Amino acid sequence: MNTKQAQQLSGVSADNIRFYEKQGLLSPLRNPDNDYRDYSPEDIRTLKRIRALRMLDMPLPQIKAVLTNQLPLSAALQAQRQRLEEQSLHLEQAIRLCGKLATLPGLEELDVDALLSQMDAPERAEGFFQGWLNDYRQVALAEREKRFTFLPDGPVTTPREFSEALFQYAQENGLELTITKEGMYPQFTIDGVEYTAQRSYTAVRGFPVASIACEVLHPGDFEPQDLSPLRRRIQRLLHFLWLPSLLFLLFLLPRRELLNTWEGRLLLLSLLTLTAVLSFRSWLLFYNENGKTRRK
Repeated sequence: MNTKQAQQLSGVSADNIRFYEKQGLLSPLRNPDNDYRDYSPEDIRTLKRIRALRMLDMPLPQIKAVLTNQLPLSAALQAQRQRLEEQSLHLEQAIRLCGKLATLPGLEELDVDALLSQMDAPERAEGFFQGWLNDYRQVALAEREKRFTFLPDGPVTTPREFSEALFQYAQENGLELTITKEGMYPQFTIDGVEYTAQRSYTAVRGFPVASIACEVLHPGDFEPQDLSPLRRRIQRLLHFLWLPSLLFLLFLLPRRELLNTWEGRLLLLSLLTLTAVLSFRSWLLFYNENGKTRRK
């Protein structure tokens, strides 16, 4: 189909269609008879996807990364949500200031210096804390997408039992799972995302119970792309260690005298080591247990 037909079917203007092609988001074939563009049904679907994501104000580089499978859609949407929330803060501040300024009788009464200071200072303070909160939310969501665990109903001692446990879990949670490599360390896909799994055993009331941990093969695809590596590491430490750190501090504060003796320091070091080991064990066996989102 030609450009006019593609425009009618996709709802994207001809100028934007040609612009998206120049940006590498679209590559229609050419008619060998006249060298005109010949858009396929898949091109129309791509244009509709671009149009939908542009309606969310998603930048074109991110849309291109999503279309070329360089960035998962979920990660792109998380990043875009953060941008929209930051924009919302700026808009809320502007709306409040408009209400205040509307009471002024005229331009002569406007204190420009005070206005600029008021606009700048609250934005920095609110933006800093809100920014860290949004960053933490992004990292927490990404971590929960990268890894999840579940407890199978039966033993998992052979590759076949491992595959059956994965299929049963997928069926119970409405997931589209395809096994690409069988074994005791199988590989599989869920909705097109590649995962690998491993089995561990833990004791429950003295009985061994299998726990299966599933982790994405390419965790970098789920990292928030607009955060620096250092900021991601800090937020990841906060995500995994805030509770053990809080419990340790609550234990330490009433007993600060323990730091005055080497026996006390040794005891605190042992408790800190035990807390770290138990936290790692909990992460390995039970992190995000049954946490994959049910697909509609």
